[in-house]
Amino acid sequence: MRVLLATDGSKDAVTATGWLKTFPLPEDATVLVLTVAALPSTAVEAETMKNLREAVLADARRVGEEARKLIEPRWPGVDARVSEGDPRHEIVRTAEEWKADLVVIGARGLGAVKGFLLGSVSRGVTRHAPCPVLVVKGEPRRLQSAVVAVDGSEDSLHALRFFAPFARGLKVRLLYVIEQLHFPSSAPRLIRAQIKGALAEFQRERKTEAEQTLRRAAAGLEGKAKSVKLSFPAGIPGEEIVRVANEQGVGLVVVGARGLGAVAGFFLGSVSEKVLLHARCPVLIVKRSRGGQGGGREPQA
Repeated sequence: MRVLLATDGSKDAVTATGWLKTFPLPEDATVLVLTVAALPSTAVEAETMKNLREAVLADARRVGEEARKLIEPRWPGVDARVSEGDPRHEIVRTAEEWKADLVVIGARGLGAVKGFLLGSVSRGVTRHAPCPVLVVKGEPRRLQSAVVAVDGSEDSLHALRFFAPFARGLKVRLLYVIEQLHFPSSAPRLIRAQIKGALAEFQRERKTEAEQTLRRAAAGLEGKAKSVKLSFPAGIPGEEIVRVANEQGVGLVVVGARGLGAVAGFFLGSVSEKVLLHARCPVLIVKRSRGGQGGGREPQA
């Protein structure tokens, strides 16, 4: 498995590095540390700009080397690389050219030049990276539990398959959010009663479908996860995933990057972004390749 760790030396980036040390990756994983030297566009004289560039590059090399030394005890062959440009573009470009299976990045923080928010970087990388992205937030801690959002789409099932090898010894909650449908309040009373009954029946069918989907999904975690619980609350998918994750205090949320939700046209992409913004723990966003087939290489057990 090839893991690209993007760091800029900020607090969140250091947290991501520390968190990666304890994440249950394969011991034979290949890790590359990438630091991007982001230079401002300015009309200053050439000599001044040259000195600034050299200073920014030197700082980027220092940051990368510190991260490399931190994770080197676990992965002795870890390498560090410095790139120049817009961090969003450079991280995605490197992930594509290096054929990364996973990108790890902090949630937000200052980049190589003060004022460059990593928040926009993490969102940009999540949207455009050719492989799954792990966005780290909160304090580093040993991973013990995870929530995996499943909606029956191939994208969400691919996310579960990608995560499965990491589930060893974890308490996993599989979550299928049943989106509630509402009838128009302006409808005549008799029609409303009929619609209400039809919607109640539809919700019961959805619950049965959700339970069957989660039971099939749970089979893929047999012999790996310490325990698997199934949940199928009703509500708005993004909000329910965040609520369950935050209330349970889990260590990781796993979501697919896109896919159809309970109502045709409801894209899981908006769900993944809501989870990314509001979950208090790290979020693993798994996408399939742009060609529509299984994205990246699923890690081996």
